[in-house]
Amino acid sequence: MLDALGRRLRFAPPQPKGDFIRISDRDIGCFEAINRHGPLPVHYLHQYANGSLVTLKRKVSRLTHGTTYDAPYLYRPEQQWASIDGKFQANIYDLSPRALAVLAERGARLTSRTDPFLHRFMGATVNASIDIAATRGGYVYADLARLLTHEKCPDATRKVPNPLAIPTSGKSVVPDAIFGLQKERPSFFAVEIDRRTESICSDTAKTAFGRKLYGYLDILENRTYRAHLGIPNLTVLTVTTNALHLQSMLNFYHSLNAPKYARHFLFKTVSGFTANWRVPPVMLDLFNEPWIAADGSQVQIG
Repeated sequence: MLDALGRRLRFAPPQPKGDFIRISDRDIGCFEAINRHGPLPVHYLHQYANGSLVTLKRKVSRLTHGTTYDAPYLYRPEQQWASIDGKFQANIYDLSPRALAVLAERGARLTSRTDPFLHRFMGATVNASIDIAATRGGYVYADLARLLTHEKCPDATRKVPNPLAIPTSGKSVVPDAIFGLQKERPSFFAVEIDRRTESICSDTAKTAFGRKLYGYLDILENRTYRAHLGIPNLTVLTVTTNALHLQSMLNFYHSLNAPKYARHFLFKTVSGFTANWRVPPVMLDLFNEPWIAADGSQVQIG
């Protein structure tokens, strides 16, 4: 299905044409970025691929439609059209089985998340933004897959079905992501993405944010991060959608009477992820500007 100018229609199913697709190192960089973080728009992928953005857009289009001989390597999740602005903003891309097979052949650890699309996309843009900004600043960014290959990571953790799940004295805490940054000394972070779909404190809500805070305090007190991943420290980064909800989170933390660990809990807001959400630009401020600690101080993660 083509328009009057012979162009593929944006919202139609894949329309293959042409011959074989040559997969370049640039393409692999894009596949790895999506596997590392989650579904991403092309202006994020451009940060992982040298060269022209226009050329990348053309290649991403080929990778999404496939050819007579090649199945698509990428796909555009349909959930992105649900936003009121969905048809007027940058396309979002995820990996097809063909791209996952390419990464598996190269020995990559494949990620598998079942989060709702918008939660996963918000997490992907948050983590990719930190990755991009930190790398520009001369830091080494290490995602969970890289941490699992480190000699200090216990073999038992590498073998569990979900290495993200950190044991506590109660139920395990499962962050949305874990990563490390290193320039001189290494720092490690768990990431929590909050779109105000969880209660802050509830005796019944299984996803209550307050319950996770208790779990993280247990992890910090017992230094479980050392036994689980072999890392020497852990800071929890929470990203939510507005300042009012952030203040409610800070108020709840103050009610826990845990000043000892206040600077281990950092908070920030990003706009554009409410019901009428938008594809954001690369959010370099997540690394370049301070976060708010639970004690109200300003803390830089780099």
